[in-house]
Amino acid sequence: MHMNLGTGSHRIASGLRRLFVLGAASALLALSLSACGGSDDDIDRGPTTISLNAKLNGVYWDPDESRLYVTDDSANNIRSWDGDKNFPVFAPLPPAPTSGATLGQLTRTTDGTFYTTRFGFGTDGAVIAVTKDGKAVNLSGTDALRRRIGITTTPDGGLIDGWFIKGASGAVSELSVSGDKAVEREIITGLGKPVGLAVAGDQLFVNDQNTGSILSYSLSQVRKQPATLAQGKLLATFTTLDGIDLMTAAPDGSLFFGGSGGRLFRIDAKGETSVLASGWPKMMGVAYDAANRRLFVAVAAAAADAGSQASVRILPVN
Repeated sequence: MHMNLGTGSHRIASGLRRLFVLGAASALLALSLSACGGSDDDIDRGPTTISLNAKLNGVYWDPDESRLYVTDDSANNIRSWDGDKNFPVFAPLPPAPTSGATLGQLTRTTDGTFYTTRFGFGTDGAVIAVTKDGKAVNLSGTDALRRRIGITTTPDGGLIDGWFIKGASGAVSELSVSGDKAVEREIITGLGKPVGLAVAGDQLFVNDQNTGSILSYSLSQVRKQPATLAQGKLLATFTTLDGIDLMTAAPDGSLFFGGSGGRLFRIDAKGETSVLASGWPKMMGVAYDAANRRLFVAVAAAAADAGSQASVRILPVN
């Protein structure tokens, strides 16, 4: 009897030691994953509102850095999110013209260069390049009469921008950059006011704010042979009250965008439209974090509320 009790106690003690070792190893693994960003526990999927003193426009989520960048009209710069509540300056931009900063969408190519646009009100339209170390320059060779808002990258590292001239039609162009110079070649013509641009695979998406239309084109085809408004595949139509603005695409081709009407929309890969949020102030840029299935939305300060601030809102996407 004594021997049996001793053997049982030995087995229990050995089991406890194994459990302790396994538990300690698991704790160390969890700590390591958390430190490397491998745990979802510290990822804010929202809904969250981060208020900041800024005039927001473009928004870009960098999946390699796991970092959000925004353009700020009020300070004429690009800011980055620290993952909590702050947006320190990443890079000041070239001095704003007399028409104002008027920044548009923000995108980034594989070499780490950011690109954003200036609307310019028909006198100061431009494209700005910002290197990964924060050096900014206005690209020469682009027509200052063109009012630019949207700009996006393509899977092969190209750049697409949209523009219009007041009283005339608008277009989407492929932007070829060499050093500090750029050349625009029209690939879609006959548009009214192309604002939002997005690319997923071979699909090039354009929203025309004048008509409220969301259109889809084959990127490879329009590169070979320029298309017109009428040749685009119509995905959805919205009202002028919706005021659809900048948009982004998920890898499967789902589109996300908001507008001046205070509603946030999704068009899924099947072409079905849904409202993700409503009752918000005016929305401009949107960015999608595919790894964590969340959306970042740049929301303007509520005009009717004295002292209100702009915000970045985080929304889970399931």
